[in-house]
Formats: sequence, structure tokens, C-alpha cells
Amino acid sequence: MGVRDELHLTIWGVHKPDTALLVHGSMSYGIECWREQRPLAEEHRLLLVDRRGFGESPGPDAGDWEADAHDLATLLDEPAHVVGQSYGGVSALLAAALRPESVRSLTVIEPPALRLVRGDPAVEEFIRRVDDAKREATDPLDYYRRFVAAFGFPARVQTLEPGSVLRGAESSWRERPPWEAEIPLDTLRWAGFPTLVVRGAWDIAPREARETGMRVMHRAADALVEGLGAQSETFAGAAHNPQLLGAAFNERLRAFWRSAG
Repeated sequence: MGVRDELHLTIWGVHKPDTALLVHGSMSYGIECWREQRPLAEEHRLLLVDRRGFGESPGPDAGDWEADAHDLATLLDEPAHVVGQSYGGVSALLAAALRPESVRSLTVIEPPALRLVRGDPAVEEFIRRVDDAKREATDPLDYYRRFVAAFGFPARVQTLEPGSVLRGAESSWRERPPWEAEIPLDTLRWAGFPTLVVRGAWDIAPREARETGMRVMHRAADALVEGLGAQSETFAGAAHNPQLLGAAFNERLRAFWRSAG
């Protein structure tokens, strides 16, 4: 049985000629993370993958960027645009390095590629907070609340819906830390495909989130832009999930894909 048979894939725009592979982040799954991108299927064939342990894909019930990278590289059996959000952005970076000849363009949205910026006090404090959340949580809901608080957001969620939402929190609780991933900047820089690094302006976020989550995510984004010679885009009105803006994000992505050829 191959990866396409094992993993759950949602396909929008089945008969469109240009393919894009979309990879979700923690606490999420394919159609939840990318629900605002469906209009892109008017022109492109969109493959929304549920990473192992998330959505309707099988386990193990723990996120793992290395396993993800090999799965995604296998799915890149034809040239495609690759888009990854948050943890999925780390997985997408690694997959693109494994299969650069099949990547038409790479877009990453606030990937926590924190190994690139270790030693920064804000980064080390953020890692400590997430580690504490993993160690001290008593159940998936407790971890979800602690995880959100680590970014500086108020933990208002009182329940998690059974099914994909609850499973996503459980797999995120046990996931392999993304700051352990070594991003192969040299391989990616010389691969030849264009890269776009996207971030939210966090202008809608509370002050603590701007001083914590935004600072850390933006420092990782800056390191990627510099290390890869990548394009950069910041979206007002969004924090860690600018793809949920819908139209504004989609138009920028369309333009980037067109420029990539």
C-alpha cells in the first residue's frame, strides 16, 4: 500500500492541470486549515493532505516532521506548488529538499523553524513554555489551552469537539518538537524554485501574543527569508493563520504561482 492509499487526501479542482499540495499545521487538518482556499480550485488542482495522526489519516497519533517530509516527498510524484502552514511549513521545507525537482514553488506560513534562531532569548523562552505545556498537560484539552497560552493568547476554549478536532490536539500534544528539525538551507537555496515566506502582522492579537508568539515566528521567518533569498509577505488583520483571510491571501498566492511558471 502506497502513501496515497494510506493518507487521507481531499482533492478540490480534480481536473485542473496545475497541482498544489497544501499541508496543515498543529491542532488542525486539511479542510479545516485550508477552508478559505477552495476558490483556488477554479484554476488549480488542490491536494489537501491530513498528516499522520490528524484528520482522517492513520496514526501514529503524534506529529512528526521527518515522517511528514517523506510522506509529502512521495506525494510529489508530479511537479506541484507546495504550501505549508506552521508545523506543516517545517514539513514542507524538508519535503522540498528531498524532492526539489518536483517543486514548482514553495510557500511557508510562519513555520516554527526555530533551530535557525536558537539562542535568541525570546525563542528559548517560547520553547520552554511549549515544553512545559507538553509536560504538565493532563489531557488534550488541557494541552490545547496551555499551547495557546504559550503563544500569548488567552485560553478561552472550554471543550474540544470529538473527532478530528480532539484528535488534532492529542497528536499535537505528542508531536516531535519542530525546533529539532534542521532546515537544509543550502539545498533549498540552490534548488532553483521560488520561495515565499508568509506571516501575519499580528495587529489583531493581544499585546502578550505580539511580544511572544509574533516575535518568535517572525524571527524564524526572517531567518528563512535571508537564508533562502525568499520573497516575503505580511498580511494585516491576521496572526498565525493569514490563510484564513481568504481573498487577500489567495490573490497573493495566485500571483506567486503565476510568476513561478
